[in-house]
Amino acid sequence: MIVSDYLKEKFCLMELKSEDKAGSIKEIAEVLAKENKIQDKEAFIDDVLEREELGSTGIGNNVGIPHARTNAVKGFVIGFGRSIKGVEFKSLDGEKVNLVFLMGADPAELNLYLRILAELSKLLMDEAFRKALIEADSPSDVIGIIKKYEN
Repeated sequence: MIVSDYLKEKFCLMELKSEDKAGSIKEIAEVLAKENKIQDKEAFIDDVLEREELGSTGIGNNVGIPHARTNAVKGFVIGFGRSIKGVEFKSLDGEKVNLVFLMGADPAELNLYLRILAELSKLLMDEAFRKALIEADSPSDVIGIIKKYEN
């Protein structure tokens, strides 16, 4: 299973306006909701923020992967947001986050959800991959970079 099968250009925000975790999650969720990828936007946001209370998904290296299993989503959804100045995410390394991948899956999609989370985490361990995403000029560049590194 590969990330680019689910992350589409229209789900990518190239400059998040928010400077905090909740705001950035809401921004990306808004895009996904407009594309009818979320059945209940408010419930989705609440579920993701509730998951964040268990521990930050700011995994280090300026990356955040907020996610939740939730009935507010049918199937699986992923969105991307980038912030050049950084978002305060209470990351494990104390650094701000520049790359945010927001994911949600209905509980029936647990296997898919875990496979994509693992694949994305593996990609994000590569410094060149992260740097390329930060330097991307457009959503099509983001998708192209992901496809390049997936192969």
